[in-house]
Amino acid sequence: MFTNQSGNVANDIAGGNISKTSINIINSASVEELALLYAKLKVDGLGDLSGNSFCHKLQHYMSAPTDGDIRGLEAKLRESGRLDMLHFAMLQKEAAAKLVMKYQSSKSAQRVYTILLDELHTIYMLTVTPVIEAGGDRQAVDLCINQALQTIKAMLGENFLEFTVKDLLGLLYFLAGNCHIRWDKC
Repeated sequence: MFTNQSGNVANDIAGGNISKTSINIINSASVEELALLYAKLKVDGLGDLSGNSFCHKLQHYMSAPTDGDIRGLEAKLRESGRLDMLHFAMLQKEAAAKLVMKYQSSKSAQRVYTILLDELHTIYMLTVTPVIEAGGDRQAVDLCINQALQTIKAMLGENFLEFTVKDLLGLLYFLAGNCHIRWDKC
């Protein structure tokens, strides 16, 4: 007796166990807070005023810590074999910094940026850094970075400030340039 298997599709074929790890981290509290902040910003584009000072948590991401990996963006890219991205990364980091500065008078927008930077940093540390530490190649690391960016993009909801994935990548370069993330083992 023969069994016809035409039309079957095999997704994962292995001679042993297949192990897949997928971490989907979407902080529902952040999504809800973003919606409230967007509502405030819709009124006049500013929401709550900041008095032209940056909130403490955002200030943390805007300055380099004095401990840990204090290399700049160029050194991190060079030492991780990503020097081909230098020009693009520098432009995106500068664009991200300008976007943050654009909203310095808005406490509401600053909170949006703080949420995005917190989420990017946390997801990067939980999903990308382990791949780097395990010796993952550039393609594996870039895949994890893309998944992290897509996760953040998905949590933006209404996205009143019109963030693109490229903007989020700029924020990632901003984090790297201010000594919060890296692409190589340390």
